Amino acid sequence: MIGRRDTVLRRDSLIYKLTQLHWFMLLTIVALAAFGTLVLFSAASSAHNLQTGLPDIHADLAFNHATRFGLMLIVALVVALLPLRLWAALAYPAYFVGVIMLIGVDVAGVVVNGAERWLQIGPVRLQPSELMKLAVPIALARYYHQMYAAGRNALWVHIWAFIIVAIPVALILRQPDLGTALMVMGTGCAVIFFAGISLRVVVSLLVLVAAMVPIVFFFALHDYQRERIETMFNPEADPQGAGYQLQQGLIAIGSGGATGKGFLEGAQKELDYIPEQTTDFIFTIVAEEFGFFGSLAILGAWGIALLQGMGIAGGSRSAFGGLAAAGFVSTLFLYVFINIGMVVGLLPVVGIPLPLISYGGTVIVTVMVGFGLLMAVHLNRANDMTLRGLF
Repeated sequence: MIGRRDTVLRRDSLIYKLTQLHWFMLLTIVALAAFGTLVLFSAASSAHNLQTGLPDIHADLAFNHATRFGLMLIVALVVALLPLRLWAALAYPAYFVGVIMLIGVDVAGVVVNGAERWLQIGPVRLQPSELMKLAVPIALARYYHQMYAAGRNALWVHIWAFIIVAIPVALILRQPDLGTALMVMGTGCAVIFFAGISLRVVVSLLVLVAAMVPIVFFFALHDYQRERIETMFNPEADPQGAGYQLQQGLIAIGSGGATGKGFLEGAQKELDYIPEQTTDFIFTIVAEEFGFFGSLAILGAWGIALLQGMGIAGGSRSAFGGLAAAGFVSTLFLYVFINIGMVVGLLPVVGIPLPLISYGGTVIVTVMVGFGLLMAVHLNRANDMTLRGLF
C-alpha cells in the first residue's frame, strides 16, 4: 500500500513530469525558432534598411523574436504540466469568450490596414480570431468526448459540431479575414472528420463545396479577394501592381538554386524587393539564401513536428486528448501549407505567417500554447478521463 502511494506521488511530481515531456518535439521546436532567429537577423540587414536608417528600428527583429519565443516556451511548459482536465474545463468558456469578443470586433473593432480585426480593451489590443484557432478545436474535442461518453454518434451530433465551427467562421469573415476564417473552418472540419463522421457525408459535403465555388467567387468575395485569386493564376498581368509581390518572391526562390547564395547574401532581400519579407513572405529569404536543400530541411523539420503531433493524438486514451491534439496539428499543418502555398503561387496571398520563422507575437502565442497543450496530451496519454463535474 505504501509502495503504491509512493509510486502515485512520484508520477504526480514535477520532476517526474519533466522527465516524461516529449523532449524530441521540444528540440524540434527550438531548432525551428533558432533558425527563424537567424533568418530574421539576415532580413534586418538589408541594404534598404542600411540606406534609410532603419537598422535602429529593425536590428532588434531577431532579438525580439528569440525573446518572445523564450517567454512562450516557458508558457508552453506550464500548459504542458497542468492537468489536461483543466484545459477540458476551460474549453467551453474559451469558446464563448472568443465568440463574444468577435461580436465586439464587429460592433466596435479597431480598423488596421482596412480590416476590422482588433479589439481594444484599455491599453491592450487583441485579435480574437487568433484565440479561435485554439478555442474551436478544444471546444469540439470536449463536445465529442461528452457525446461519446453518452453513447451518442448520430448525424445530428456532427451537425451541432458544424454549427460550433460556423459561428466564429461567419464572424471572422465579416472582418474580413478570409485566411483566418479558412484556417478555423479547416481545423474544425478536421476535428469533425477525426471524430468519425461518415465518409459518405464527407464526400457529399465536398461535392456541395465544389458546386458552391463559382457562387462564392462571384457573389460572396470582396473585390480585392477576387483580385488575389486572379493574380495567383496570372501574376504577369499586373507585374508592377497586384502581381509584384508574388513575382519578386518567385524570382528570389528560383535564384537560390540548389544550395542558395549564402547567409546574408540574398540579393532580393538586400534590395528590399519583396514586401512583407519578414512576415508572410519570409520563406523567400530561406529559399534564396539556403536554396532548395535548405528549404527542404525546414519543410522536413515541420513534417517531423506534425508526425510527432499525430503520434501523440493517436496514442491518447481519452477522446478529448486525441481530438484536441489532432485539432492543433491540423492548425499547424494549415499554417505551413497555406504560407508555403501562397509564396510559391499555388494559393492566393491571404496573410498567413510561417510559424516560429516569421516575425510577429500573435502567432508565437497561438503556436506555443498549442504545443503546450499537445505535450499535456502526451503526459496524460494513459488517462481515459471523465469530464463529469466540469463547469
